[in-house]
Amino acid sequence: MKNLIIIGTSTTAISIYDIVNTYKLFNIIGFAVDKEYKKSESFYNLPVYTINEIENKKNNGEEFKIFVAVQWNRLNQDRKDLYLKLKNKGFNFANIISPNAIFQGTNKIGENCWISDNVIIESNVMIGNNCFVKSGALIAHFSTIENHCFIGATSVISGDVKICEQTFLGVRAMLYPSITIGKMCLIGANTIIKKDIAPYSIVKNKFDNTIIQLDEKQIINKLIANYNDKQ
Repeated sequence: MKNLIIIGTSTTAISIYDIVNTYKLFNIIGFAVDKEYKKSESFYNLPVYTINEIENKKNNGEEFKIFVAVQWNRLNQDRKDLYLKLKNKGFNFANIISPNAIFQGTNKIGENCWISDNVIIESNVMIGNNCFVKSGALIAHFSTIENHCFIGATSVISGDVKICEQTFLGVRAMLYPSITIGKMCLIGANTIIKKDIAPYSIVKNKFDNTIIQLDEKQIINKLIANYNDKQ
């Protein structure tokens, strides 16, 4: 069993810890955070390292993978920034994939992806790097999800849909076939989308699909966690 270091000590990190241990996906050897986020020497009876410390481990030949366990805060920007920082340092990333997820036919999944319980991924689906797909979501055939996206639990993505980089889909969102959701969009819970959505849009009204058009700087602060879950 390969060794794993979880990046973060947040609620998301705890979820990853529980999933990995439940299904015995990896041997967790510790957690790691940036120095300013380190509050204690241990977490869940495992050591907490700084990023510099695990970089030294890697450079000294110790073999392990990492997983960036940071949620959707600031429209996935916090997770994206940390992932890219660690990617540039040459770390190897794990995928956390539930054995209860169903994969049909040929598909492609990037790195640092979390595929939760009871997700269904049909044939010829492409999922980029650093994407979270939560429990019970359906991604139908020939759909593409670009890097740094978050797909909420029980969402339905119909066939031949494209979801562009850093987009967030809320719980039970439904996307009709052959549409494109632009970069950095926020699609609210229970929202039904029948047409293309421009980049930097908020769509959160189930009944009339009211669309709020923003720019990149405005939209990035429209999805802030109620608690600090950066690391």
